[in-house]
Amino acid sequence: MRYEVVTDLTPRQALEQALADFGPSRLGLTVQSQTNLSLVFQGGGGYVAITAQPSTPVTLDIETREWDYAVQQYMARVYQRRSWWQRLWRWKPAGLARPATLTMLDE
Repeated sequence: MRYEVVTDLTPRQALEQALADFGPSRLGLTVQSQTNLSLVFQGGGGYVAITAQPSTPVTLDIETREWDYAVQQYMARVYQRRSWWQRLWRWKPAGLARPATLTMLDE
């Protein structure tokens, strides 16, 4: 299954959250590869691959097999909408900001 989520986190913060959620200390998946913008975990008969697109806001492309529920929980954590005063503080003219979205790319 492929997913996409838009987040206000930086790529580094999003991948650190992925390490905390999927890594040995939580779900016990092993890190198969790691770069500045991607992580691949494997274990339990499946895998999770996360790639960050360095844009504003950051888009995370996530591919998984056997770990859909855990990925959906991760997506809910990184999909953090800033509080109203933070959004107002960094005000931009209408039409320039892209709303945060959660997208399921295929089933």
